[in-house]
Amino acid sequence: MVWMVFVFDIDGTLLEEGSRLDEKTREFLLTLSQDHTLIFASGRMYRSIRQLLEREFGKLFPVIAYNGALIVDETGKVLQEVTLDSNVAGGIIGFLRTVGVHRQAYVCDVLFVEENNEKAKDYARHSDVEYVVVDDLAKLCKQHPPLKLLVIDEDQRKLSDLARSLKERFPVDAYGSFPTYLEIVSPEIGKGKALGILAEVKGFSLAETVAFGDSDNDLELIETAAVGVAVGNATEHLKSRADYVTRALFAEGVVEGVEAVLDGHIVSGH
Repeated sequence: MVWMVFVFDIDGTLLEEGSRLDEKTREFLLTLSQDHTLIFASGRMYRSIRQLLEREFGKLFPVIAYNGALIVDETGKVLQEVTLDSNVAGGIIGFLRTVGVHRQAYVCDVLFVEENNEKAKDYARHSDVEYVVVDDLAKLCKQHPPLKLLVIDEDQRKLSDLARSLKERFPVDAYGSFPTYLEIVSPEIGKGKALGILAEVKGFSLAETVAFGDSDNDLELIETAAVGVAVGNATEHLKSRADYVTRALFAEGVVEGVEAVLDGHIVSGH
């Protein structure tokens, strides 16, 4: 059997809702990890990913968190940490206030909000993390540069327009991850770049990698890996750039894709 590196996005790819894997997928991935390397790449904060891995698998794996701003190996060692510029982050918070959208910041792997509303509560439940309410999020970000900012809003067109405005006004990257989430990060990072760093540190080749995703923040990842797989529920943009699109959705699509790779039915389109 040829050893490979499988890289999985979490929300919308492995998980449909909430933060629990179904038993079939859990056992499938645990068995896969005996012969191959598994990496988990997410927009989530590291604290949330670590809790999920410990609960579901009883062990840790290399993690790409915050869309690549933080890379942590399976021992908990930090390999990369890239924050937003503090003044830029403070300015963005001020701008988001004028737009009237929910905003939150991630500083030192802690979630901060300045409005204790249902969006903050729903996010905390979804990610299984707590949050801290502060009076002035812009002031916090100027004092302690964040790994990421996040906007939550139900209006997807509004989020799309906001992403364009942010990239025009500030030196940042902004893109959707969940249908209601807009990720704001340093333009220097990405899941694909993070995979390249892990390959260099861990001594594997990108030619040995297979990546799975569902959203536009997974685009760089699936294009960096030798084989990029979009699960059946992925965005149309991601599907158009993937080497393979599964028929099944979410975790069932992941299982379908892994089996297709191992059976030799998928080859790189790069």
